[in-house]
Amino acid sequence: MTATSQVDHAKLFARIAQELPAELLDHLFVAGSLAAACHFAEELESRPVKTKDADLVIHPAGNVLTARQIAKRLLRKGWRPTDKCHPLPSSTPVDELRAIRLHPPEHDEYFIELLNVAAPDQHAAKTWTAVQLSDGWYGLPSFEFLALTAIDRERSSAGLEYASPCMMALANLLSHPEVGTTRIIDTQVLRSAKDLGRAIALAWLAGPDAVDGWAKRWQFALMECFPDRWRQLAQRVGDGLRELLEDRGAMREAWITCDDGLLNGKGVTVEQLRLTAERLTVDVIDPLAELARVAD
Repeated sequence: MTATSQVDHAKLFARIAQELPAELLDHLFVAGSLAAACHFAEELESRPVKTKDADLVIHPAGNVLTARQIAKRLLRKGWRPTDKCHPLPSSTPVDELRAIRLHPPEHDEYFIELLNVAAPDQHAAKTWTAVQLSDGWYGLPSFEFLALTAIDRERSSAGLEYASPCMMALANLLSHPEVGTTRIIDTQVLRSAKDLGRAIALAWLAGPDAVDGWAKRWQFALMECFPDRWRQLAQRVGDGLRELLEDRGAMREAWITCDDGLLNGKGVTVEQLRLTAERLTVDVIDPLAELARVAD
């Protein structure tokens, strides 16, 4: 997600639901910061989120045909590619293809990006699938753990489904088994710090009572999405988070992204964020590992 100007998430959610063709809503759900802002509307006290893009996830997994049909339908309805969305004449090399990012017909107040739920056997962190439209070839990205966000989806008052905070937190944790050195080009923030920080922020917003039930929900989701390796994944959910807690610089970057994002205006300190991460480890991550260890 690219941080740009502040947007009222409730109004944006309603607008997206209204402007997307109704027949497409059953094939899409929203993930990312916009989904979190919608779920925690009361906790955020209607504070705007810093985003202008909505990650629209296509389900079920590997549904490239539906992705192509959705993109064609939107283009026929007048949706317009963003300035960074343009076709290539060939489907290869696939990792050079541009993602499908579209503005609605009448304004540029937001854009959508189409994402694909990865198949269970995808072990790469990110893969691209070529999608041919009338003017050339585009790319449909699939993230390894995005399938988890399709579990326990919720529905907004506007009728648009979105990923639950519980599953977004799990996907973010698994996506970073170590802190690493990869930085976001626009902000130079560690990618792991941003994503692991978001997992902590989601736990802070959910509160201890809700988080207490996450371990079994995570177990179910892992078994559903990754039946052949769920135990291995459950055992390493907390690896990146523990490394983050040991790295003062990375932890501070995580706090900065939270303070500038989901926790903006909440007055959460670095130490409070650290305590939330430690509670998440004790209350959810460790019990999940134990559930995997004793499972038949």
